[in-house]
Amino acid sequence: MPARTQNDARLSDAVRTAGQSLRRSGLLAPELPPILFIAVASSTGFWWGMGAGVVVLGCIVVVAHRRRWPKATVVSGAVGLSIAATIAHVTGVAAGGLVADICIDLALGSVLVGSVAVRRPLFAVLWGLVRRRSLLRQVDRRARAVFNLTTMTAGAALVVRAVALGVVYLNEEPVAWLLIVRIALGLPVTLIVIAAAYAAGGLENTRAVREGED
Repeated sequence: MPARTQNDARLSDAVRTAGQSLRRSGLLAPELPPILFIAVASSTGFWWGMGAGVVVLGCIVVVAHRRRWPKATVVSGAVGLSIAATIAHVTGVAAGGLVADICIDLALGSVLVGSVAVRRPLFAVLWGLVRRRSLLRQVDRRARAVFNLTTMTAGAALVVRAVALGVVYLNEEPVAWLLIVRIALGLPVTLIVIAAAYAAGGLENTRAVREGED
């Protein structure tokens, strides 16, 4: 099979696996309580927003139990709602809850991009920890390039989402625009990050099989 065809197949597998991971683990569910809180609190008041967020969180608890999602899904939703509500209560602005999302995305994106800059792509480091061996020792140039590309892609995607949301927030656009940007970039960027991680892991799996055959 030509190298380009193999690469396309690996990328397709990574995207498919990332999509399955999102569905099975409910990774997007924790984003719903804070988003709904901000939407409702901005239009009807803090406590109405808090009530809406709690109701959604309760629904997530039920669905998580029936679909056997990890407990971290519920915990993340509760933490996200708490952070958004705390910031809104302190600042008096419901949309201020999105500042946490901006900071988290910017921090994670900077770490990923920075790891490439120091020649220690984070995905290679993390997969190495999982497999209990360094993936950067005696790695060929092509494999290192793939680790760099996947890590940089994930980092850039997070930074773009943070910047886009930050620009809308700093320009004091209506809350509706903030939520539209947050939702529109939420799933695509999350999918890119997870797919990039799986693509890096898939590269290492291919190398391991090849070494075993040799």
